[in-house]
Amino acid sequence: MSQVNLLDGRDFFEHGSIPITVMIAQHNTSMMYHSHSFYEFVYIDRGFSTHFFNDTTALLTPGDIFGIRPGDVHGYVYPKNTKLYNCLFNLEALESELDEIKTLPGIAQIMDTENPPVWRRIRLGPAARKDVVSCLERMRLESEYHHLGWEIRLKGLLMEFLVLYSRSYLEQRNENEAGEYKYTQYMYKALEYIEDYYTESILVEEIAAFIGLSTDYFSRMFKQFTGLTPVEYIRYVRLAKAAELLRQPDISIADVAMQVGFEDQGYFSRLFKQVIGVSPSRFQRENSLV
Repeated sequence: MSQVNLLDGRDFFEHGSIPITVMIAQHNTSMMYHSHSFYEFVYIDRGFSTHFFNDTTALLTPGDIFGIRPGDVHGYVYPKNTKLYNCLFNLEALESELDEIKTLPGIAQIMDTENPPVWRRIRLGPAARKDVVSCLERMRLESEYHHLGWEIRLKGLLMEFLVLYSRSYLEQRNENEAGEYKYTQYMYKALEYIEDYYTESILVEEIAAFIGLSTDYFSRMFKQFTGLTPVEYIRYVRLAKAAELLRQPDISIADVAMQVGFEDQGYFSRLFKQVIGVSPSRFQRENSLV
């Protein structure tokens, strides 16, 4: 496996100040495996990227948000014009509220250090995206400008952010809750359908029929929700899954292509190199799990 870098909180938090900070990152090149000494929540604001979390691979698109606890290994492969927010903090910043925060759905799973980490990504709807970005921007500005009472306000905003995350976690898992924007649940069903059938020849018309929308309307809503067309999203999901399989040192390129839904190995290899930036064989050599 590629070398894992440890990011130390001392490089991100001001000495003697509350250990909370929010940063905006622009990714156009891969940021491979690393872990942290702190908690991190990541919100994808623009673009998309293949993401590794421990042994799980996923395609990140706008509106995605996830949490990383200290020691978790993750990294980004071929981010494309990706703008993301990084919310970093140590638990000591939450002080007397920590026990209550640890009971929040979604937050409890991330902060549960007694069990192995599990990949959890939430896809926010339009209203929740606005709330989360607003909260993160206010946190970022407090961290940057240090106005009167900034540490008190920063702590309050962090708790507000964690509550927003927890509410979105519950909403996504409630199939009967359509929320203010009715098409959000349609998009969740479409994304789940793609995850289940990406190895097959999926037609956009089939997905639209499955969720009960016209093909044209579904395609417009899908692009608005993910930033990609359905065809682009399926292609990148397949490549993300291929990157995950290629971390196995003994699997052949032909087997990888077949397992992720490409009948033509040559086409798969050309597309993989075009998108990821290196050939499948080179990627396998440089990212093997041995």
